[in-house]
Amino acid sequence: MVNWQDFSLSSVQTTMFTPDHSAFAGSRVVATILRQYGERFSGDMQVLPPDFPPQITRVVLASQDGTQKVNAGPARFDYLWEVGANGSATLREAIDQCVEVLQYYVRETKVGVGRLALVAKRVCPNEDPPQTLIRRFCNESSWREPFNRSATFEIHNHKEYSPVVEGVSYRINSWVRCQCGVAEPEKRPTIVVTQDLNTTVDELGRRRFSADEVAAFYAMASNEAEEILKKYFPLDDRDVNDG
Repeated sequence: MVNWQDFSLSSVQTTMFTPDHSAFAGSRVVATILRQYGERFSGDMQVLPPDFPPQITRVVLASQDGTQKVNAGPARFDYLWEVGANGSATLREAIDQCVEVLQYYVRETKVGVGRLALVAKRVCPNEDPPQTLIRRFCNESSWREPFNRSATFEIHNHKEYSPVVEGVSYRINSWVRCQCGVAEPEKRPTIVVTQDLNTTVDELGRRRFSADEVAAFYAMASNEAEEILKKYFPLDDRDVNDG
């Protein structure tokens, strides 16, 4: 049976939601990020004019190999990190790299951050992803019918809770999606697990996260994501507990 140690990190996305749209200036984003991280984002750059809706990305900065990107607009700031063809990293290593830039951006621009999110995608090669997921999450009766000939299968679960972590005084959403996928370029069947941990939408209007609080959220979210993965794909019953 597949367990959490069989998964490798595919991508990470860290997002800050910024409700004060009027404070955004694309040229300022470019100057701020490239001043400190010009070597990291030495690939293609795109800057759109200011007459687009605030939800639209106005600035895109990319690394030379395209595995790291900053997407910035009036409503949000995203750092996307993808594992290259020959790369590897732990979730915490990838998040630390992203958060370094997020903290710098908050400190330099004094932007107001009202909400935070982490999306982590992991993959595990598997010869029969549908039946592997069915046998993990369904009872034996369901194996026989109605899921005995499933060509694809997925589960999607959402929880809202308050993390038991010192210094964290807010609730978060935790979304977990386990589904079938195909690894490129080999076309190898895989199990894909996508985790989305984010502060609740009501935080956007009443809270502002400092640079240190941004780092604290991602440290907490990284640990939560690891523990959640262990519950979904335990080594044995000792990995599973309430939560």
